[in-house]
Amino acid sequence: MTRAILTILGAIFSFSLMGVAVRFLTADYSVFQISFTRNLFGFLPILLMLAYSRQINALKVPFTRREWLICVTRGGSVAIAQICLFTAYTKLEFATVGTLVFAGPFFVTALSVPVLGAQVGFWRWSAVFMGFGGVVMIMQPGIGIFSVFSVLPVIAALCYATSSTLVKLFPADYLSSVIQFRSQMFTAGFSLILWLCFDEIKPIASANDLGLFLALGAFGGAGVLGLVSAYRMTQLSLLAPFEYFGIPFALLLGWWFFAEAPIERLFPGVFAIVAGGLVIIWRQTKLKKEQYGCMFWVLFLFCCILFSSMP
Repeated sequence: MTRAILTILGAIFSFSLMGVAVRFLTADYSVFQISFTRNLFGFLPILLMLAYSRQINALKVPFTRREWLICVTRGGSVAIAQICLFTAYTKLEFATVGTLVFAGPFFVTALSVPVLGAQVGFWRWSAVFMGFGGVVMIMQPGIGIFSVFSVLPVIAALCYATSSTLVKLFPADYLSSVIQFRSQMFTAGFSLILWLCFDEIKPIASANDLGLFLALGAFGGAGVLGLVSAYRMTQLSLLAPFEYFGIPFALLLGWWFFAEAPIERLFPGVFAIVAGGLVIIWRQTKLKKEQYGCMFWVLFLFCCILFSSMP
């Protein structure tokens, strides 16, 4: 459980860094080109991981028709999610997008019931709602947030949640990197079709832009791979509340790169996010007191470091 939590936290931080790269790139490139290039360069961390673990031959393992269909569905849902999310970065503030996209854990928990037959009790539902309440309190969305563009991150959250839920349908002995590689082939294909249909091809203008595209693919690929790995380690609904830690990540990065994220908005929402995560840990590890105590102090120190880094 601890390994899964740390993995998903690393994945969420990678996604936050990807958002920073997207924000810079949308000033000069279309969301369709960014989406395709992100998926193209996103193959690099997957291939490096397979090569490092000497499991590159695992890509030759045959999939059944049902498993290929899952890959196609995951690829399509992620392509839609990327277009919606990247467009939102061009129309809304970085912090606002970060708030709305973290409706994802709620969708993950809800989808795990009909798709996987998961049993989600009162405490886990309460933890998810507590976390989402903390998200709302942090960002304090006003009337203006309910525009047509504010719907885009929510659609992205639903699509990402669909992808995360479907990956659980693969056998446990399948490598996460192989599943992601094959799903991402379809994501790249769908995004390329959208790019060719709705926009013109624009060459990468500078070495700086190339570096941003490479960072985009590296952070995005590492984030997805980490997310897939974490969700295959344990039950979906147990990890869902920890995705809310992307909010303080986004606030910190938004403040650092874009002079956004006022510190006063962190209170009291961040405590609701942490409390939601602790409720899940308590329900999962109540018979393992030492693990519970360890994770409590990890989360506590995380919040202390976050607050001390802000002005």
